[in-house]
Amino acid sequence: MAAVSTLWLNAKVTIVDRTGTRVRAGSLEAATAKLADYPHQSAPLLALAESHASDPGFSPGAWQLAQGQLAPASGGEVPDYWLEYSDFHIADADGQPLSTVTMDNLSTIGQNMATRSGHEIEIQTQLPGVRTHRYVPAVALDAAPSKLSVHSTGAAPLTGAMKPPAPASAATVSHPPASAAQAFATRTQSRREALRPAHTGWRGALNSSLGLRLAPGAGERRVRALNATVQQGLPGHRTAVVVNIKGGASKTTATYLLSATLGRVRGGMVLAWDNNENAGNLGDRAFPAAHSNTALDLLEHIEDFTTPEHADQLTGYVRPQGENKFHVLASQNEAGTKEVIDATAFRRMHAALRQFYQLAIVDTGNASTAPTWQAAVDVADVLVVAISNKEDAARRAFTTIDALRNEGYAEKLANGVAIITQPRTASTQRLVEIQNSLAGLVRSVVVVPYDRTLDDGGEIIWEALAPRTRQAYLQATAAVLEGM
Repeated sequence: MAAVSTLWLNAKVTIVDRTGTRVRAGSLEAATAKLADYPHQSAPLLALAESHASDPGFSPGAWQLAQGQLAPASGGEVPDYWLEYSDFHIADADGQPLSTVTMDNLSTIGQNMATRSGHEIEIQTQLPGVRTHRYVPAVALDAAPSKLSVHSTGAAPLTGAMKPPAPASAATVSHPPASAAQAFATRTQSRREALRPAHTGWRGALNSSLGLRLAPGAGERRVRALNATVQQGLPGHRTAVVVNIKGGASKTTATYLLSATLGRVRGGMVLAWDNNENAGNLGDRAFPAAHSNTALDLLEHIEDFTTPEHADQLTGYVRPQGENKFHVLASQNEAGTKEVIDATAFRRMHAALRQFYQLAIVDTGNASTAPTWQAAVDVADVLVVAISNKEDAARRAFTTIDALRNEGYAEKLANGVAIITQPRTASTQRLVEIQNSLAGLVRSVVVVPYDRTLDDGGEIIWEALAPRTRQAYLQATAAVLEGM
């Protein structure tokens, strides 16, 4: 068995009560000791601060403090306190500090440590809601990608219900670049981006108004890193396919917003394709066009697009999405029991459209037995499992996963991404259970917070989205690109 070195991730802890009063402590032990000294009628309930909720390095949850120890709680009540973390640092098994880190650069530091030492590095923590990480040396990644995992964890006495792994921040598998020149250019661009002064937040405001050159903060650095991932070069056309056999599981929303993020951050030719076996609603959520043509109309003329010279005629079949800078191909608009576009037709259309679009995000229907559904999964470079944090949607998501594994797509699924969308009233416990159940099944998990502007099922307006929603979809899009 390969040697594993264990390191510990610690941080300073700030306790925030219901009035907004903040008390900072040097460690988790000091924080719980302070709370133990406060008078309480019952054991206080703690939760992870909202500022950490959308970061993949954290796993939201609730904990009860009893007899000086934290233990998992259901989280159904309003917390008495929230936990905020800052000043993260890594220490060795003896408690000797090794390095200060941020949640943004933790995976880079851990991977470098593993590669240089030649054996696995496990970074554990006792901080509630902070994930632990394991990294293998880069030379072993291609041989054993299944060893990459991230584990939900909490304070030392937490029960096994919180221990199963969730792969939200798994280290990225390294592959040789398709072009050495492109790799070097990307490196130069990344260095230039890292050195560029802040242009958002209070640092950006001071730089703009006073002519300063303050460095970007952690949040802006993270956004820049995600943008760089989304903008990375690809050797050719790539397709992501969004699946869940449950209707209303946010498949169409995910398809639209992944495409919009690609269009706004990456640019180029991006297609969102509604491949519902009957009638999908991607066209209803998109900006309208001067025509009402659908995939069925395009299929009737697909022979006109077997060569690139007719690219200008595609505008008569797709629907441009303005500042989102991508096109929508709507599904046929007549529901029925008979499949209109079968597997052969889908493959013909995909072969033709890949000449015109560098990236395609394909929305699917609700029948894993439909040949067109299976054909889409077969051509997918990355699978995206859309899950709403509701009992029925979650159950059907795992039924979808079982169907994919039974059809021989377990390896493709392991390179996939799960997007969990929070409804208006979301169960914290079920969210944790969904994340834990996805362990070892997909490569990355991203949680999208509730956004009321997406509730009515109408046209999706990017500018109306909450900033946290845009940030979550930037993370999700970067995760999809990492698999390509």
